[in-house]
Amino acid sequence: MSNTSGTENLPPLTKKDTLIHHEEHDRELTRVVMICLDPVSAQVTFDWALDNFIAPQKDLVVLVHVRQIDIPVAPYINTSSYMDDMAEERRQESHNLLRYYATDLHKRKIACKAISMVGDPKSELLRKSKEIKADVVLMGARKMGAIKRTILGSVSDYVIHNAPCTVIVTKLLDAEHSEERRKSIQALTSQ
Repeated sequence: MSNTSGTENLPPLTKKDTLIHHEEHDRELTRVVMICLDPVSAQVTFDWALDNFIAPQKDLVVLVHVRQIDIPVAPYINTSSYMDDMAEERRQESHNLLRYYATDLHKRKIACKAISMVGDPKSELLRKSKEIKADVVLMGARKMGAIKRTILGSVSDYVIHNAPCTVIVTKLLDAEHSEERRKSIQALTSQ
């Protein structure tokens, strides 16, 4: 077995990217799995990836989070101090989110890298998936209404249609759907 971490071919970070977690491993990693985390769907996406997709011995998991740039509503008011405080708060939240999940992967001995980014989530996630040559992108779908999705556009829809690799989208299930699914599985297995 070669002594490679599987990360030597990853491109350097851009000025907008911050490496939050990185560790070397002594096994050959053959697949890059990018998991896109956002506070709303992170747990569902992460759990689904662990339960259904990640192969601990061969995968490099790259956790990513994109925080949007805050733009002041009133451009003529001096808001620089407030904006700096907000940017720092969002940066810390992003880093904490990534550290939380990177620590979990570390405990499970799964090769991991965690990257915090700033910008438009659609373009940044697409850029990063291309840069790291992701074999697959996993991301959550947020419950946006039709109007908001039409105006803002769905991040997952954009990534699905533009990413150079397979994209898997996890969905948040409410308690009612989870119970229906459990009953359906029980019915299928009892036949």
